[in-house]
Amino acid sequence: MYNWSEPLPKHTKVDYYECYSKIVLEGLYPNEFDNLEIIDKPDLQSIDGNYGVEVTIAIDKDQLEPESLYTDISYKRIRNVEKASKEIVKCGCKLECGILAGKPGTDSFDLILEAFDNKLNKLNGNKYSFFKQNYLFIFSDIYAVEKMIMNAIKDMRQRQLSKVRQFYKVYVLVPGYCYSLNLDAGSYEIYRIKSSLQALQANKAREFVEK
Repeated sequence: MYNWSEPLPKHTKVDYYECYSKIVLEGLYPNEFDNLEIIDKPDLQSIDGNYGVEVTIAIDKDQLEPESLYTDISYKRIRNVEKASKEIVKCGCKLECGILAGKPGTDSFDLILEAFDNKLNKLNGNKYSFFKQNYLFIFSDIYAVEKMIMNAIKDMRQRQLSKVRQFYKVYVLVPGYCYSLNLDAGSYEIYRIKSSLQALQANKAREFVEK
């Protein structure tokens, strides 16, 4: 049995983020999503085959890698602590009195648009199953204002204009909020998530992975 006082193992049978997105979609948007199956290409699929959801992360790799190394150091899962510490510095972060200091953040949607382009190309590849509606779920740490969201919708609609398969909606999950970008209608909605609910969703995802 897994020790819940420690982080999840690096390799698990099902992906944590796919489980997390399933819980968020079914919990926040029950009229649209129900009993999503974790499969592949795309990651989440409806039982009736009407829609599929691709899941991805749009967070700076120079922030993700130091966090992973810091976790390994904290839980003594790494042998060469000095080497790991140097790698953290290379990524623009640093350790201060045993605490990880992250690199300066950004307020740009560039990483989200890059993730969108990547998944859009894969969606139109030969290995993806065909669905009536395609969705994209993105994990991010970038808070957005109305202008950023509307510009993102405009860019995404333009980028997939010539594609046979297109994303109907894009969900962007950040701490405390879920942005629902309706690319078909050119509109958006913001779902505010209480910290207690978001913590519960994260814990449910961990339990799902453990099962």
